[in-house]
Amino acid sequence: MIFRIIAFCVLLQFGYVCMRVTVSLDALAHQGGAFQVGVMMSLLALFPTFLAMPFGRWMDRAGAQKPILAGAACLAAAALFPFSFPMARYGIVPLYLCCILDGIGFMCIQMASLQMMGSLSRPEHRTDAFSWLAVGFAASGLCAPVLSGYTIDLFGHRWAYALALLAIVLGFSLFLLNLKIVPASWGEVKKKEHRAGAFELLGHPTLRIVLIVSAIVSVAWELENFMFPVYGHEIGLSATHIGWLIGSFYSATFIVRFLMPILSRRIGPWTFMVFVLSAGAAAYAIFPFFTSLPPLLAVAFLLGLGLGASQPNVMTLLHNNAPPGRVGEALGIRTMMRNAAHTIVPVCFGAVTALIGVFWIFIAQAALMGGSALLVHFRDRTGN
Repeated sequence: MIFRIIAFCVLLQFGYVCMRVTVSLDALAHQGGAFQVGVMMSLLALFPTFLAMPFGRWMDRAGAQKPILAGAACLAAAALFPFSFPMARYGIVPLYLCCILDGIGFMCIQMASLQMMGSLSRPEHRTDAFSWLAVGFAASGLCAPVLSGYTIDLFGHRWAYALALLAIVLGFSLFLLNLKIVPASWGEVKKKEHRAGAFELLGHPTLRIVLIVSAIVSVAWELENFMFPVYGHEIGLSATHIGWLIGSFYSATFIVRFLMPILSRRIGPWTFMVFVLSAGAAAYAIFPFFTSLPPLLAVAFLLGLGLGASQPNVMTLLHNNAPPGRVGEALGIRTMMRNAAHTIVPVCFGAVTALIGVFWIFIAQAALMGGSALLVHFRDRTGN
């Protein structure tokens, strides 16, 4: 049952990743710069930043079926805009609209799939369930950039959007075939007394720490989404090579998530987070020193090993520590914080990159993650 749910979620996510990669390369190929790409990457996260918490509360009441329907509709509309109105003829506005709808659609799919995994699995198997979902997302993240790059080089950007739309249609069809196993409600009796606002959840110490660490990792992940295409274009890599660079990152996330059910029985979640932050710091520190594809693939792989280990552990801790009946709200706060980072980081990094170049952006991110690794390490050792 869980694997059938993962299948259609992964196909829908494939469409999201295809569009996210293609809009960047489409803009860069038509005289767009780092700032324009930064704005587009921010638009992917801008509306989810504000919608995540009310969406989480609605999802606690509505189950998963309606959120997935809403997400699939947004993703399909996102793909249709740049396919129907190519940038070469209509300018950059269709790409902005694509990013807005793409971000909202993926927010719906991701939050619903994460809550489904936690709801349908037993506590002792929850990390395994989240790991298999993460493996599926990593496989999609590996295949989508590579196939998008080849499609762009062989047929053009418009047909890369068609590839995204095909994946969305297939995913939605599979969703309809498995509608009966998708929860229409979470089977919980909702309390009628007044409930404090979602931010009251930040008063739970362990949950607060999980959310903060998740936000730090989100900044690192967003820098990869933004800087790989920009840096690859700057040093003269083709769309296919940039696709392989992103694919190397996601291949590492696939491997580490595939091994997570075994590793999680021997390594605690906070030790994993120290590894995540340390590997990210090392990768970002050495990335700008290379300009040829082979070493860049290796560094991207190292970064993927680190960041790929974060999601299953973060989600297990979040689901285990959220108050009963409020998992959707906790996911909403996490999604809001993650998307706030996704909104701010690309625009700021795009503007700063235009002023000082990419080198210092990578070094600053390495310093942030290295310092965070030390903080988490001492927190882990003291138990504070």
